Amino acid sequence: MGKNKILFINHFAGVPGLNERSLRHFIISKNLRSKDYDSFIITSQNHYHAIGSKKYPYNKVVIIDGVNFIFVKELSFKKNNLFTKFLKMTSFSTTLFFVFFLNKIKLNKVKIVYSSSPDLFTSYVSYYIAKKNKAKHYFEVRDIWPLSQQILHNFSKNNILIKILSKIEFFLYKNSDFLISPLKNFPIFMKKNKISTPFKFIPQTYFSYNNNLKFSHDLKLDDFDKVGIYAGTVGKFYCVENILKSFPAELKEKIAIIIIGDGDAFESLKLLANQHNLNNFFILDSVDHSALVSYYAAADFAIGSHPDFNELYQYGLCPLKTYDYMYHKLPILFIGNKKFLDIESSGLFETKFNDNIALRDAFFKLDKLSTDELKQEGIVNYKSVTKNNSPEVLVQNFKDII
Repeated sequence: MGKNKILFINHFAGVPGLNERSLRHFIISKNLRSKDYDSFIITSQNHYHAIGSKKYPYNKVVIIDGVNFIFVKELSFKKNNLFTKFLKMTSFSTTLFFVFFLNKIKLNKVKIVYSSSPDLFTSYVSYYIAKKNKAKHYFEVRDIWPLSQQILHNFSKNNILIKILSKIEFFLYKNSDFLISPLKNFPIFMKKNKISTPFKFIPQTYFSYNNNLKFSHDLKLDDFDKVGIYAGTVGKFYCVENILKSFPAELKEKIAIIIIGDGDAFESLKLLANQHNLNNFFILDSVDHSALVSYYAAADFAIGSHPDFNELYQYGLCPLKTYDYMYHKLPILFIGNKKFLDIESSGLFETKFNDNIALRDAFFKLDKLSTDELKQEGIVNYKSVTKNNSPEVLVQNFKDII
């Protein structure tokens, strides 16, 4: 007899070497291999987070590092904006619907279909894939849509698309068999909206996979006393440009800052560095995680930037890079409100978001700390994150609900 199957359906699922921003479902699948279950991750290989150049066949099982992947096709665009992102999401969910309901992907003995936000269209299709297979539907809420779109992109709640997304959102909340979220205060949201579906908090984790140092960077950093790193989205929403604007001229010869990522503010950030002759800033395109680790190893501290949107973040904040920094023993200059995190540590140095005076003062404070003091705070971060957010904790929490 064949094994029971768990389908993880996530438009943006992490794939080693292709999209390593979040390997949450990969980590679960890799550690769930047993005599009872086979896991399959159904995702896209050309969404806007993908950076790898390797291409895989569509609608067929591809085994990557022992994990089963099935890639579903979506539209491709040269430009990356809200409109093209929306078209890509709808094209992925539409293709997903047809490949399953026309039996182009055939999987029997499906026990659980586990879908993940923020792509609500995909989760909506996933619900019906579960029904087709007489399986349970688990809905993972990593981003509260459409609330996040109303706040982050200033959409009116009366916008027709927002209304449609809201209908889908609450349909999934109330009709799924189980809800999961890494947002620590999501039960408050559930109570407020009279949602009684069974729920479990499963924390976000870090990326301990493929952390070798085969890649060697060529940045000239030896002349600086300290090195900071920001890795992640370089978008207008995060105001990463404030790191450059607030950086004290007195520290240009002492502290180097590496910025690695992509986003709608990436090119303007490079232009800003050139205009202000900030030769201590090294602004680089996104790299895969094995390369990113070498930059972590060169850094003395990390930087995270998180806007003060309390209406949204009151339900929880779980930025992937925070856990990644902590795992790599880096103290963090946390720009934003750290009380919304599910983790506490003295190695999180909080400063106000969008306050350049406070951020400037924070750089001076970092300068006054010795590298040994920074290392000690990095170790505190490591101990905290490996205790509360390890892959083992993630996998055990998942096993508890299947």
